[in-house]
Amino acid sequence: MKTLRKYIDSISPLAETEWTAIVDLALTVHLKKGELLVQEGERYNREVFIENGIMRGFIIDEEGNEKSTAFFQEGEFMSTNTFRTQNGISAYSYQALCEITLLLFDADRLKKVLSETKKLSGIGKAIKEKELSRLSNRDICLMQVKASDKYLKFTRFYPRIESLVSQRYIASYLGITPVSLSRIKKMLMLQTVNN
Repeated sequence: MKTLRKYIDSISPLAETEWTAIVDLALTVHLKKGELLVQEGERYNREVFIENGIMRGFIIDEEGNEKSTAFFQEGEFMSTNTFRTQNGISAYSYQALCEITLLLFDADRLKKVLSETKKLSGIGKAIKEKELSRLSNRDICLMQVKASDKYLKFTRFYPRIESLVSQRYIASYLGITPVSLSRIKKMLMLQTVNN
């Protein structure tokens, strides 16, 4: 829970009683690479903090193709439950992209604890603001006309992820093929070398 403590302290250091109230709600879960935390269509009422590893959100389109919708990294909460679900039913599937340790919290109980003091409410607000930023970046990224612009936006928003995640997942996030992603990376590398 060192990573969670560091995350919370970066927002607002807590008194030991406040920290204990949060920790007492946590359930530690370990997933193997490729394992699903939750599948689209399942009932799920948990908030999820990534203690270590990388998780991706995805949907399966009408043609049966996986489309990556988000990446979540060590030291952050995944989207809040209200953003991930519709009437308590998961709108996405979530998959571990490596061995991963998660801290799971009952969403209702965590929400109650985070509303108990002004400091704790600030932490809840910061978590939601981070998610809104991620969603805004996704929208901006997808609105880019050129695939190379989408890729550049992606690398700015997720600077550490590219070397850790399969290129096919990044390509599906960007709405392009892995071959197109490879061409874009090669073109950008040549531009850098020629400048």
